Amino acid sequence: MRLSVGLLPPPSIMSAFDSLPKAELADDGGRPLEAQLLVTADPALSIAQAVASGYAVMPAGGLTSAIGAFAYSKDSVGEFKGVIAVRPKQAPEPELAPPGTPLEGLKTHQIAIDPATATVSAGAGLTFSQVNAVLGHVVGPAARVLVDLTSIGSAMVGGVVASGSMGPLRLRPSASLQGVALAAGGSESEILTGDEIFRAEGMQGWTGLVTAARLRYFETPLNEFGLVLPVQSGDTDALGDFLAYLFPWTRVEVPESGSTLVGSVDEATIVNGVELVTRASLEQFIAHAGDDSLKAKAQNLLQSCDYAGADWLACITGWSDHAVDDVLAMLLDEETETIGGVMIDFGVGFSSGSEMDAFRAIREGAPDLARTRARVAPPGLLKPWTTSSDVNLICPEKDTTPLANALASYQTYREAIAALAAEFQGKVDVEMSVYGHLNPHGLDPHHRAILMAKPENKDDLAQAAALVGEHKKSLMRDLLRVAKGFGASINGGEKGAPSLVDLLRALGGEAALPDNLKADLARARSAVQKAPRAFSFRAPKELL
Repeated sequence: MRLSVGLLPPPSIMSAFDSLPKAELADDGGRPLEAQLLVTADPALSIAQAVASGYAVMPAGGLTSAIGAFAYSKDSVGEFKGVIAVRPKQAPEPELAPPGTPLEGLKTHQIAIDPATATVSAGAGLTFSQVNAVLGHVVGPAARVLVDLTSIGSAMVGGVVASGSMGPLRLRPSASLQGVALAAGGSESEILTGDEIFRAEGMQGWTGLVTAARLRYFETPLNEFGLVLPVQSGDTDALGDFLAYLFPWTRVEVPESGSTLVGSVDEATIVNGVELVTRASLEQFIAHAGDDSLKAKAQNLLQSCDYAGADWLACITGWSDHAVDDVLAMLLDEETETIGGVMIDFGVGFSSGSEMDAFRAIREGAPDLARTRARVAPPGLLKPWTTSSDVNLICPEKDTTPLANALASYQTYREAIAALAAEFQGKVDVEMSVYGHLNPHGLDPHHRAILMAKPENKDDLAQAAALVGEHKKSLMRDLLRVAKGFGASINGGEKGAPSLVDLLRALGGEAALPDNLKADLARARSAVQKAPRAFSFRAPKELL
């Protein structure tokens, strides 16, 4: 039965919502969700019924990118009967639907492929690993969508669109999105296309729940590769040279649907990202890894750091029709026999299949461990306090200066947090976890600070947290100065509108934002203000 918004549903439906189980969920900062959880393959119908019953609604997908998702006050939901967290139904294997299935008619665990238009329509509960696996079976092994998340195996399609998340390629989903189905209380999902997609992308569910998405797919070189090179974090000039050298290799222009994606330097080779793994995170991964094979591979990478006297690993990944050794040879500068000044003597190569699977597991060990530590209060300690940097800096072609200066700003931030750790020693444990993106097309190495203390040091924890917050604001202001001073630009951050609001607060107000971010903020505010209150209740005050 479909219900019109505003009509009172039968008592049986109201009582069904009342009896839903509590949502035992927490966001990226460990904040628990006070709501009831509904898992459904037809979110539009369920949402219409929930809104008509007087409930507020929020999406609750894989929570891989939930930054402050549950940071709303009880007062903001006082006008509602309660909060219903809606999670799209998942399935171990996607259900294949006919190519002509309307986007709004797609269940959350269904997928429809249209080879005539080279598009794939995917339900909100699927992962992009599942989408690419079905594309590989139906279209061919080289077919894939250009959604390049590091959490490609866990993040759901709906959540990826709602968070506007980027991965190593530094492309938002809208680079290849053709349509989004958005449920916001009507009896059916609304279809967003073209410029209207911004009403869903990066909006964190403040304007509705994404039930399905249609994306273009492309042919890429068949083989995956990975090259891991030890680098020194403190040598920001050398790191800047290295990333500037890789700039041409990492340029990706999205072609027409179904076309073959080609590299700018060698058509058969595309570098799809430069990712960061620290020596410290490798040590943590080894300490916690339950798989002996993965542990051994991580120990080999740790040895590479030790031999090179380095504290970071730069992980170059991509697709190629060449073997990984041939890719290495192509990346080498013939004069210096280095890759942008970085010696390859202690580098490690990975190729398609199980090797790349192992590499991804190790690479993602750092953020996974950091998120876990930020969510879970150890015995006898208060809930951890955490904050993570997220500023996506786009640099001019082959220009070392903005890259080196931006990396120097991060170095200053790390030193400031290390000084705080020494200042609060014995009262507050202050940790810094560093991971993420070194792609010169979107430099965004995440720096997550995690603070822990005993209950008797509650005031010290609050004081340390306030100081970390001020240092983070200084970092963001420094990055904006780098962008303005050296011809680079900032397009917000990896998490859509929340990243934009974070920048706004750090810079002291809307007037300090660059023109492109002012325009993005105005669009986000317009979308939130037009959205049903049942969804926008969680939005930050800057957008209301």
